[in-house]
Amino acid sequence: MPSAIESENTIIALMLTYPSECIGRVVEKLTIDDFSNERNREIFSTIKELYLNRNKEFIDVAMIIDELERKGTLEKVGGKEYLIEIIEKFYSTPELLEEHINIVIEKSIYRKIIETSQVILNEAQKGERRADDLLDFAEARILEIRDRGIRKDFVHISEIIEHQKKEIIERYEVKSRIIGIPTGISFLDNLTGGLLPGNLIIIASRPSVGKTSFALFIHRYLGVEQKIPTAIFSLEMSSHELVQRFISMQSRVNNMKIRTGMLSKDDLPRLIEAIGKLKETPIWIDDTATSLLEIKAKARRIVRENKVKLITIDYLQLIELEPHERKRRESRQQEIAFITRSLKSFAKEINIPIIVLSQLSRKAEERADKKPQLSDLRESGSIEQDADIVILLYRNKEVQEKVIGVNVAKNRNGPIGEDNLIFESEYFRFTPILHEEIPEETEDIPFE
Repeated sequence: MPSAIESENTIIALMLTYPSECIGRVVEKLTIDDFSNERNREIFSTIKELYLNRNKEFIDVAMIIDELERKGTLEKVGGKEYLIEIIEKFYSTPELLEEHINIVIEKSIYRKIIETSQVILNEAQKGERRADDLLDFAEARILEIRDRGIRKDFVHISEIIEHQKKEIIERYEVKSRIIGIPTGISFLDNLTGGLLPGNLIIIASRPSVGKTSFALFIHRYLGVEQKIPTAIFSLEMSSHELVQRFISMQSRVNNMKIRTGMLSKDDLPRLIEAIGKLKETPIWIDDTATSLLEIKAKARRIVRENKVKLITIDYLQLIELEPHERKRRESRQQEIAFITRSLKSFAKEINIPIIVLSQLSRKAEERADKKPQLSDLRESGSIEQDADIVILLYRNKEVQEKVIGVNVAKNRNGPIGEDNLIFESEYFRFTPILHEEIPEETEDIPFE
């Protein structure tokens, strides 16, 4: 397999010889998988652990030897003699570190391409996947490698400020409070200014409260009324079930009547009109993707080919990782943390907002008011950390049986707040009942 042992050894030597100058740069750009030599992998892992987890600003050879002894891996890497040999034999200067890092990354990418090609070949030989699914799988794995190899560096403020100036002038001329993708729910649009490109939006609730319907309501508004292309990844419901909900929502015909066929004469014209409108609506639905890798591959393609401006994933806890990613994580909580971080980075990469639906834990139901909090986000505190906006839905029975409380509990770029909506569950529609305009001056409104 391709490798660059000399460059790996040189990097290790530089980290040991010039720790303050080199360790941070190496840890930022390389992972343990980039090292092909088992001894170098163990030494790098130990240095990284000392640097990050134990917050050691200064690390020397003695500290690394002590840590390797504590872990019982000193002999595995060749003992103290190997570390000293590396320092003496592969001495270099920090100015050459970047060149050696790039060589190691390049060889690492070659190895990953070979490994991935073998996996794709094995899958093709098995013949268990549909050809289209295998192509998506292959594209996703290759794009994952490509993303690893492309990392943006610092950008000078002068390169950004002209773009910001242009945006400010455009907003001033338009004088609209909606600067992102509108939701059709005025309370939300006033608080958020619309869903911004690169944002990760979490919509969370306990089961059967209406989070899927809430997301579909936004997609219907964008598709039917604004003609804005959107896409939905449905990991729980089939595409036929989602479309049936859209038909009920658009026609205002009771969904149960549609499902059972117990329709009146008045229902049929409304259904036909609704179906006609929905046929021309730029909404794409996928109910086959289950892994993060596949979702990202299909999302890239639909954004590229159909100019999609919003993606929804229903729902977070059903997203799977590829086996090689699962092996690196000890618990489902760590998997969820990895998924949310990846989706936030992905939203920035494709430059559109991504809505992810999520389950809430049972803690909310144990409270007297049944009102959820950010801490109720199920399985990981990283959901709250990675999200730009968190919307918590709950049944507000104190007001009325059909009332859904909508709490914008986090809003990274604006105020937080809450309102109540009527949820007409028979047609999956939401309508406002209490609405207060946000004042022009929002200094006194609490932010996250």
